[in-house]
Amino acid sequence: MLANISMPLLGLVDTAVLGHLDDSVYLAGVALGSSLMAFVFWGFNFLSMGLSGFTSQAYGARDAGKLRTLLAQYSLVAMALVSLVLMVHPWLIQGGLGFMQASSEATAEAQLYLSIRVWGVPAQIFNTMLLGFFTGLQNTRISLYTVSLAQTVNLMLDVVLVYGFGLTTAGIALGTVASEYLALALVLLTLKRTLHRLDPGLDRNLLTRIRAYGAIFSVSASLFIRTFLLLSGFAWFNRLGAQFGNDMLAANAILLTFLTLISNTLDGSAAASEAQVGLAIGRGHNEQLRTVLWTTGFAALVLMVALSLSFAIAGGLIIDLLTGQPELEHLARTYLPWIVALPLTGGLAFWLDGVFIGARLTQQMRNGVVFGFSLFLIASLALPAGNHWLWFSFSLLFVGRSIWMLNIFWWRFRPQIRQAKSAP
Repeated sequence: MLANISMPLLGLVDTAVLGHLDDSVYLAGVALGSSLMAFVFWGFNFLSMGLSGFTSQAYGARDAGKLRTLLAQYSLVAMALVSLVLMVHPWLIQGGLGFMQASSEATAEAQLYLSIRVWGVPAQIFNTMLLGFFTGLQNTRISLYTVSLAQTVNLMLDVVLVYGFGLTTAGIALGTVASEYLALALVLLTLKRTLHRLDPGLDRNLLTRIRAYGAIFSVSASLFIRTFLLLSGFAWFNRLGAQFGNDMLAANAILLTFLTLISNTLDGSAAASEAQVGLAIGRGHNEQLRTVLWTTGFAALVLMVALSLSFAIAGGLIIDLLTGQPELEHLARTYLPWIVALPLTGGLAFWLDGVFIGARLTQQMRNGVVFGFSLFLIASLALPAGNHWLWFSFSLLFVGRSIWMLNIFWWRFRPQIRQAKSAP
């Protein structure tokens, strides 16, 4: 949870540095670039979620050979994806910026930002995937150490490159890329030590058989569609927000950093549940599964309430820290209530993501996002143009996910919870 809470600091630092410059175009440009870059970072997060689910169940079954084989298979898939992204990135950037239809000034800054950030893609993808492997092994400390290191380095580089060398957008991008590779170095060092402690065993034949990847591709396909639709929702939100001008786009970017904090905080309980649910299922222990569901679910509810209260009390102060431009402060405060409500209305979906990953119910995760995204898209097209209506429509993405997944959770896990409760 500490690792996940610290992750949004990367975006908060970037926002605070750019938000105190004289022109909102830098923050608007980085907001556009970040939303497109998220397609890579979160779009390939299915590697982390899939590997975490498989790893936790193999770890619960005490199958070290399968752990090594899974890691090798996912690594090969990651290498192929990294190569593909680097080969086609010029067309991806051009197409993405064309879709956003922002002002020419913001688009130019986004172009500069993305042309640098793309070279951090290998570190992004492998960092995310390997931290999923460690989560499956019940080792979440490495996530905290890695993220803390990256945040510290990024903070120092942001200040030096932007204020010291006047690089603005380029400085933000360079600082992020450098911190990502430093974090990867720490993860790889920890991985080397971990593999030495595991029993040797790797079925090399499974690495070259396409059929051996069947389960991985089945799980990954659902997770990829789920993540792609979520990211499309964010991109659509930014595209519609860009039609209201650079100031509104920048103000929404400030509020989206709050949303990142919400998602990463609640993902702390999700990470615990995905590791522990997979472990309990791997061992066939219904009583352990019942305990995990109750404790992580209660933790998620507490966090939802705490986040909502925190933003209601201190949201305005945080906005003031993130920007010194009066117009941006006013706009962000105007739409802050939507962020205050979001943890309570849509927060359950983040916890249930972890439960469903551990249980390998990835198709239902996908279906929940399809339902929520459909609500958002329909509402955004049907309702009047305006930023309040845009935030209302965007909220339906998370509310819809929560409703769908809670319904599936009730019917899927209730029999096991009752069985464990009635056991002697």
